[in-house]
Amino acid sequence: MENIANTPVLEVILADAGTARYPYAENTSLSFSERGALLHIDFSEKIKNVQRQVQAGAKKLSASGYRKVKLVDSGSHQWTRELAYAFFIGFRTVKYGTDIVYPENLTVDTAFSVERNIISWLRDTIDMPASELTPLSYMNRLTELNRLCGNRLSIKVISGAELAAEKMVGLQTVGAGSANAPCMYELEYVPVVASSQVTVALVGKGITFDTGGYSLKPSDLMRSMHTDMGGSATVAAAAALLAAKDAGCRVKAYLCCAENMISGSAMRVGDIIRYPNGVSVVVDNTDAEGRLVLADGLIRAADADYIIDAATLTGAAKVALGRDYNAVLSLSSELSHAFLNAADNQGEYAWPLPFAGFHLGLVSSPLADITNSAGGDGIAGATSAAAFLSYFVPKEKHNSWIHVDLAASYRKTANDIYNVGAMGHGARTIAAMVEYLAAKQF
Repeated sequence: MENIANTPVLEVILADAGTARYPYAENTSLSFSERGALLHIDFSEKIKNVQRQVQAGAKKLSASGYRKVKLVDSGSHQWTRELAYAFFIGFRTVKYGTDIVYPENLTVDTAFSVERNIISWLRDTIDMPASELTPLSYMNRLTELNRLCGNRLSIKVISGAELAAEKMVGLQTVGAGSANAPCMYELEYVPVVASSQVTVALVGKGITFDTGGYSLKPSDLMRSMHTDMGGSATVAAAAALLAAKDAGCRVKAYLCCAENMISGSAMRVGDIIRYPNGVSVVVDNTDAEGRLVLADGLIRAADADYIIDAATLTGAAKVALGRDYNAVLSLSSELSHAFLNAADNQGEYAWPLPFAGFHLGLVSSPLADITNSAGGDGIAGATSAAAFLSYFVPKEKHNSWIHVDLAASYRKTANDIYNVGAMGHGARTIAAMVEYLAAKQF
């Protein structure tokens, strides 16, 4: 990353929409004066739209080549936590990171700094190349995350012979083709006053690189597959956010980590996997590997009151929603609506996709209990993926489970509010949802 410590600081000030001075157009969203850069914001909009305007202004400054800025309060408008957070999200680039000087009231706000650092960790981790982030080297990043939340998480790794002894057959099967061995991470946060029951279990897909296996991806689609571990990083960040604020609920996070590679020991189309919960799966597509490893995590999460899994699972979710919204699928409309409210309250975007009891039959197979790839005309890919996962959630917990398909995890191309790279989108929503569930506020 470029050394920008001695770069001149551009001051950034919030201003009202329609107040840009000549020679700027009156309705411009960004202008410059002797004071610095002015973001012209329509403050009459609802707060989420105001945040988006600020994020767009930050992205525009970043795309214009500015690398170091200072957020300055004016007599008219102050930089609040949420507006400064929105600026931070839009200003960041993979290549240059962020260098932002915040107003003093935010600089001394420990909670704001910790949250920003955890989301920075999330984005940086997702953006790491697969040569630097492997299933087992992931521990280094998790150790750093734990430091950011005051070492409030316990971290356990299950790998090698222990993975086999624990019968985590999904991870073993998917990771068999790689020189980098698969593993399961278990993170746990226990508040000072805790019940013996795990309130919420979080399960994340951690495929640190996905070639597609023998169902090989074309090169262009493989270009962003170092980010296929975004679900694991998202739930880890959510757990850290909860730990950092001393949330009053016990949380466990299961990170299902493997590389999906090709070799003589890699899984093949037609292989059948038998999970310890009695479900057999025929592999009809080696590129539908994420659900195979999530199955291991969901089985381990079975004792929790509620289960939330998150994964960069299907292209279908991106086709349906683009890269702005995360897809939410739940057999409980109550939970689904609560998750949408949590996203809205956090300034993030989520949208429900159809998922009902009759969809569970989408993944039936004549060769095994279920298939990992329900092809055919008219099959909803994101819904059939959720149907697959349902077989690893106890039936009595079906209405206490949410599946999040992270369409808004990573951008291959920039848009008006994000540069290329990891978006950090979803962790705050999941953390908020955990608190809602613990308090039964839905």
